[in-house]
Amino acid sequence: MSLISRLAAVLLLLAVFVVPARADDGAALQGAWQLQSGEFINAEGALVDYASQKLAGTKLLADGRFAFTTTSDGKFWAGGSGTYRAEGNRYVESPLMASYPLENGGSYEFRYTLEGDVWTLERWHGERRVEREVWKRAPASR
Repeated sequence: MSLISRLAAVLLLLAVFVVPARADDGAALQGAWQLQSGEFINAEGALVDYASQKLAGTKLLADGRFAFTTTSDGKFWAGGSGTYRAEGNRYVESPLMASYPLENGGSYEFRYTLEGDVWTLERWHGERRVEREVWKRAPASR
């Protein structure tokens, strides 16, 4: 792991623990999540399946804060941390740090469903779905 990658990882962790918590009604979302599947619309307008990119990810949510890392074929692909809020079927992430340029003023709004230990997120631009992710709650470790 390069020095820059190590520094990025440390900064992500600091952001998660230093940012004050926000009130939210997404207590059921707190915990660790593992990416199961997903798809997004790329810059050319084509649908890209996460499996074709060999994407794997972990997301942690606690007290209004989130952090995630994503790998592609075992190599770092993206990461970020910041705050989140969940209201009704709406989930909004506001990254404070990210390994990618932020869009939409730095907030990402999703529609979500939570069915048992499966959390599905969908991001829309108007009538077009531009991203879909399916996460599964990570088993508790002892």
